[in-house]
Amino acid sequence: MSTNFKKLLIVTAFLLGSVAGCGQLGDKSSDDDNFQKALAYAKCMRANGVPNFPDPQRKDGGVEMSSPKDLESADGKKALEACRDKNPQNDEDEGGGSVDSTKLADWTKCMRAKLPNFPDPEVTGNTITLRLSGTGINGGSTDFRNAQKACESHFPGGSLHSVNNS
Repeated sequence: MSTNFKKLLIVTAFLLGSVAGCGQLGDKSSDDDNFQKALAYAKCMRANGVPNFPDPQRKDGGVEMSSPKDLESADGKKALEACRDKNPQNDEDEGGGSVDSTKLADWTKCMRAKLPNFPDPEVTGNTITLRLSGTGINGGSTDFRNAQKACESHFPGGSLHSVNNS
């Protein structure tokens, strides 16, 4: 085998390993699908009583959704219920499992060791919600993903949902 061919094999193996290990580098169509789902959800929310619900944004190779502060109003709750099946972060049907409250404290402590402004998680059913506005933390950033990876042995189960309130 020539030296150039060996180098090509090494580079190819590295690139394939990178793609397999990171969903953000993988299939672009899944990013488009996620964006379209988030867009349909935003349109549904506006049609059901939250006229200022913002469109999703493409950010850091993923999709970011912000939620307006008025979701706690009667109209906001009505819209959340009406659009629950369109919520791209609603993982109730995906079997995320239940959240282990004991592990939640350990996971939060671990995440704060990596991201000092990590917020207190809110648990509803099997979903852990992180409200990141004002923390300086971006849920799609490399720092956040690295912290998640470092703390994955402490993850309490369930589904993770991060929002930046506008």
